[in-house]
Amino acid sequence: MNAAMKSPATAVALEVRRVRHTYAGAPALNNVSFTVPAGSVAALLGPSGCGKSTMLRVIAGLIQPAHGSVWLGGKDLSRVPARERRIGMVFQSYALFPHMSVRENVAYGLSGLSRDERQARVTEMLGLVQLGHLAERMPRELSGGQQQRVAVARALAMRPTVILLDEPFAALDRALRADLQADFVAMQRALGITAILVTHDQEEAQAVADQLIVMNRGSVEQIGTPAELYDQPATPFVNAFIGQSSVLAGTVLAADGVDCSIRLKLGPELSLARPERFLAGSAVQVSVRPEHVRVVPSVQPGTLPATCLQSVVQGADVLHRLALADGTVLLARQPRGAAAPDLPNAQVHALIDTSACRVFPADAQAT
Repeated sequence: MNAAMKSPATAVALEVRRVRHTYAGAPALNNVSFTVPAGSVAALLGPSGCGKSTMLRVIAGLIQPAHGSVWLGGKDLSRVPARERRIGMVFQSYALFPHMSVRENVAYGLSGLSRDERQARVTEMLGLVQLGHLAERMPRELSGGQQQRVAVARALAMRPTVILLDEPFAALDRALRADLQADFVAMQRALGITAILVTHDQEEAQAVADQLIVMNRGSVEQIGTPAELYDQPATPFVNAFIGQSSVLAGTVLAADGVDCSIRLKLGPELSLARPERFLAGSAVQVSVRPEHVRVVPSVQPGTLPATCLQSVVQGADVLHRLALADGTVLLARQPRGAAAPDLPNAQVHALIDTSACRVFPADAQAT
């Protein structure tokens, strides 16, 4: 997409305040609140059925919530009809009109402009998404990526203050999806428009968004930057949903306000050089990311004996699946140049970087 063009629209902040909604008595949204700063991209992220698409439709005005409000640029939208909210929306299916050309699809909704103004706006939008040469084609004559660009151009043609995207890249293959994500980020930065993306793909959310809003069962679990949620997950659910991790059961031996020692269920002790808010004797779960586990050939202080079940090449890295003595699976990611065990069933030793571990109560749920 051509990021050189500028939109005359002024970016505005969007705020959701204590929104609740139910379907047939079942809660779909439960006191959801968040703010998207003007000109930024936020991703509503979570598994299917968590309420993210419902939240998007509340913002668009397609659903009237049972409680709560949506504010745009300091204005309460509760009594503003969807067609008057100046919010553009791009659906997963793109929702293009099959009997209209690309040009006609983008022009749809611009009836309030003069013919010359409408033509100029369509030309501008098609230039923005680099599809001017395909203006007379029909949707069936376009690739999936081209159809997605037409849908974005149509949404932007209305000069929206906010653009909402509901799983817009889900139907595309991996390589094209990555290209269009990068194109979208460049375009959004150039236009400065506030955007909200709904996705269940955490890699996509991390690639596109400035802010992640992780939802689970109709509620917001955590809000923060991609780095904050990956490095400092507030709950086991966020920890499991953002990136990969392994979980080890243990009991707190001591926590003196300076450091914390934990006896793992399978025997060894981990020492964390930082305070944790747990009393001695508390049952906990220790989470560790694969990149914080090293596979070493011999016993070292703090290593855990393990059996290597599988080693999978992932580009420049290799991901090892290790089985600890009690059957717990521990993931370890290392550069491919590092020494790798010979499969199958190689006996190895795993060394955990305890400074990067996260500790949660044993009864906290990851679902």
